[in-house]
Amino acid sequence: MNPIVLQAAEHFAAGRPEQADALCAEVLRADPDHIPALHLAAVAAFVTDRASVGAALLGRIFSVDPEHAPALVTLGDALAVKGEQEGAVAAFRRALVRRPDDAGLHNKLGVALGELARFDEAEAAYRRALALDAHLTRACFNLAIALAEQGRLAEAEEAYRAVIAREPTYRGVWLNLGNLLVDQARLDEAEAAYRRALDEDPDDPGLLCNLGAALYRQGLLDDAIVSYRRAIARAPGNGPALPLLGLVLHEAGHLHDAAEIYRRTFALDASDHVIASNLGACLSELGTLDEAISACEHALLLKPDHAPAWTNLGIMFEKQERAADAVAAHRCAVVADPAYAKGHANLAVALRNAGAIDEALAVSHRAIALDPEQPLAQYNHAHFLLMNGDFADGFEAYRWRRKCRTLSDGDPSFTEPEWQGEPLDGRTLLLFAEYGLGDVLHFVRYLPMVVARGARIILQVQPALASLLRQLPDVTVIPRGEVLPPFDLQLPLMSLPRIFGTTLDTIPADIPYLHPDPATLLRWRAALADVTALKVGVVWAGNARHKGDRQRSLSAEAVLPRLAMPGVQLYSLQKEPRPGDGEVLAALGSGIVDLAPALGDFADTAAAVAALDLVIAVDTSVAHLAGALGRPVWMLTPYALDWRWLRDREDSPWYPTMRLFRQRVPREWDDPLMRLSAALAILAAKTES
Repeated sequence: MNPIVLQAAEHFAAGRPEQADALCAEVLRADPDHIPALHLAAVAAFVTDRASVGAALLGRIFSVDPEHAPALVTLGDALAVKGEQEGAVAAFRRALVRRPDDAGLHNKLGVALGELARFDEAEAAYRRALALDAHLTRACFNLAIALAEQGRLAEAEEAYRAVIAREPTYRGVWLNLGNLLVDQARLDEAEAAYRRALDEDPDDPGLLCNLGAALYRQGLLDDAIVSYRRAIARAPGNGPALPLLGLVLHEAGHLHDAAEIYRRTFALDASDHVIASNLGACLSELGTLDEAISACEHALLLKPDHAPAWTNLGIMFEKQERAADAVAAHRCAVVADPAYAKGHANLAVALRNAGAIDEALAVSHRAIALDPEQPLAQYNHAHFLLMNGDFADGFEAYRWRRKCRTLSDGDPSFTEPEWQGEPLDGRTLLLFAEYGLGDVLHFVRYLPMVVARGARIILQVQPALASLLRQLPDVTVIPRGEVLPPFDLQLPLMSLPRIFGTTLDTIPADIPYLHPDPATLLRWRAALADVTALKVGVVWAGNARHKGDRQRSLSAEAVLPRLAMPGVQLYSLQKEPRPGDGEVLAALGSGIVDLAPALGDFADTAAAVAALDLVIAVDTSVAHLAGALGRPVWMLTPYALDWRWLRDREDSPWYPTMRLFRQRVPREWDDPLMRLSAALAILAAKTES
């Protein structure tokens, strides 16, 4: 080869294309058709962004040798850079006619075919490259990509791992392997792959975002937050990371931080209707409803058919007790997107709250049909089914409560197998409480049926219930927080109706199934012996932290004056007084006696209730306690809040001594309070006579 061309090639290899070009020009002045000089000059022209010059030089080569392989390869490379992949494929194929054993050229052909989504042809090209050079790592890497694009994930994984075996630090291999593992829901392995990739490139924001996504999908929200924050710190203008961080902060309950991130994101792009809607949802959870509504309304100005914004708006209207507006907003959501399962699910809840239970059930069926994997929608659907007496399907759907993070946070979880109803044959079964105290009192009725299956039973409950429930035969009661003895199987207490196939006709309702301590009961009866009036215990409010508390609880002022009447002695069983309750009790004077100071736990309350003639309560644990003790209990019941009270009934198949005073219209208490007061007056008159 011409020594000047060799010198030019050395300059080019050393990263000095201008010097190489100058030497080639010197050669071409003496010999205009010198093909090696023409080719090197063309390559230098493309490298220095003089594409038209490079193309002209290649044209001169092809006029002399139309099938000059190196020039065809350079042409293919240039066309590929311009995005003209069909031309690149044609050039590479022509070059391969003269250089059929060039493994690198087969790899180039595969890349161009892959850009055209012709992955089967690309695969063939890569396999030919590897057949020619089994150590060509980049061809193995590209083969893995082609296999993954064809959905052949196991083969793709094998190819990626082959790259790792040869060259563990090969750029992109750990990232791609992580992505492949995510596609197979092998999230812990994907996490490990991303972390290995970060060992090589710890500041790559894309890698950090992928790791954050894998952590999020595993439910490791705090770890995901750390990863997204690292991505943003390394690339503050990183578009995807900021909204993703907002979403994870929101789901993790870091609402103030989430709102701040949403605002930052929206400041970068004020046309982002999704972020505006998410900001509204976050502000709603923070309780700033007016600002939340404004955010969602702004989202709808940007995109009037954005169904999630309508859904968020409907939820906000429900919080403001604007039932008709809530239903209207949720209807807009499902009109905007008829396939939006969450929209149908929320519409069903709004319809129930508005009193349209039959339509709510139909809409809930639609939500589940659209997306059977929505845990919260399934949980609410279970309520609709159970409320309508469909216990078989209802208790099956009720299993989804365990997958609802908002419902199960803080509940116990165990690694032992869950009991499915098989014979127990002397094994030890842990039954554990999930939600409220009333739920435990309701479902411990099933324990004798479990004992009959041959089990040794451990019952884990809230500490306030432990002393009362220790009376249960063949049961070891452990307060939550204390160390549990070993056990073989476990089950949430509220799953027992499903295990035993409970229907409306087979509800175990033999009462009493709980009993007060005899000595404590004698003391209470002695203390109340001189009272000749009807002795009525009253509870007007439940746990303020209950999500439905606004619908079920009342003020002392709304309830007690209506019950103060001749022939009735009232006793307050209210353990957690609300602001203003003390003034109402003081105003009633001797008409009501506050028993709360004497009630340490539920064993004390049980004895007090057993000594009274009647308990009047809202839907709270004391109502369940009275029913379990077999004592007369009148309960003020919201229109359609809790499934267990069914529909349109004044009695309860769960508690034979219970009478329901149900709202006939949602959120309207005057009517049931008036009916209850009249019934109490009649009962007091009968007692006096």
